[in-house]
Amino acid sequence: MPPCTWPRAESVNILIVAGEASGDAHAAKLVAALQELAPQAVFLGIGGPALAAQGVRIIFPAAALAVTGLIEVLGRLPAIARALRLVAQTLRETRPALVILVDFPDFNFWVARLARYYQVPVMYYISPQVWAWRTYRVHTLARLVTRLVVIFPFEAEFYRQRGMFVTYVGHPFRELLPALPPREQLLTRWDLPADRLTIALLPGSRASEIDRILPVMAAGAELATRSMKDCQFVVPVAPTVPAELVQRHLKDFPGKIRIIPGPAYIVLAASHLAVAASGTATVEAALAATPTIIVYRISPLSFAVGKKLIRVDHIGMANLLAGERLFPELIQDDFTPARLAEEMVTLLTQPERLGFLKQGLIRIISRLGGPGASRRAAQVAMELLAAGREP
Repeated sequence: MPPCTWPRAESVNILIVAGEASGDAHAAKLVAALQELAPQAVFLGIGGPALAAQGVRIIFPAAALAVTGLIEVLGRLPAIARALRLVAQTLRETRPALVILVDFPDFNFWVARLARYYQVPVMYYISPQVWAWRTYRVHTLARLVTRLVVIFPFEAEFYRQRGMFVTYVGHPFRELLPALPPREQLLTRWDLPADRLTIALLPGSRASEIDRILPVMAAGAELATRSMKDCQFVVPVAPTVPAELVQRHLKDFPGKIRIIPGPAYIVLAASHLAVAASGTATVEAALAATPTIIVYRISPLSFAVGKKLIRVDHIGMANLLAGERLFPELIQDDFTPARLAEEMVTLLTQPERLGFLKQGLIRIISRLGGPGASRRAAQVAMELLAAGREP
């Protein structure tokens, strides 16, 4: 079946809503693919710098909404309310032909409700992880979403079993991530010794994550250096990450932990081991073939509530894709400087275990699909637009 395209003379409004840095990047790639298929499309919505650079009119900045945890969201309620009022106004006044939601479930579920009220079809790209926790939300998705577009193969099976319209397109990281030079070349570029063990610390991209996770990472790194004198630590800071917050948490470790401006993926490729907050960074680490310790911490109350709702054995996406606890997971009370240092030293002093992890990484990469996810997702959007034009 030939690709669906939009008549050049006929304009169409598309509302797109994406949250944190990774969602913003994936949404921007999707918009770029749609602009090729529907050159007259006008995009507006909620997002960050990547969507803005792609020509999307930002009606509200996603950074004002970014927060983790069921309890932490309470502090952002005024901003959330303002954003939803703007979404409702946009739906009412511009009458978009399609709403595209990208990840960001706690906010995007409300956008989907508004879209349903205004009778606008909804495509959800990078679906919420209802298969992992708060599974009851699948019924809300089925009621509000016209088409789900998922990036992991097991997600498609989960939703099909529940009678939903779903399309699997593969992971968009396969097209976002650049070709990489050798590790030694990268370390030399950053004026770091190329012959030392390099550990990347990835505390997440949101301020709340950095506040809770980076101090423990830094203290763990300090402890690990007592056993491993020949290691060095690096923290990637992309433009979307609050660099001054990272610097503030590392001021007590001068010269021991280097901040590297740029994407996490580049720093991961230069590292022998990573310590990463659970999330998209663990998928990037898998694609960079970097063994990883997965960590996470939220407020005690949020964790107590969330623990009762989780339905999977692992929280790290790399472990879910592997189908086993391939990477160590240190979550909440298990995530301490002493435990983290112990895991780092154990992995880096046991080459055979690192080799085992690398073999597992090959399996994970094979399950992420080939390049072209954004184009395939854009084609689904075009099909929905075409269906809306039918008499």
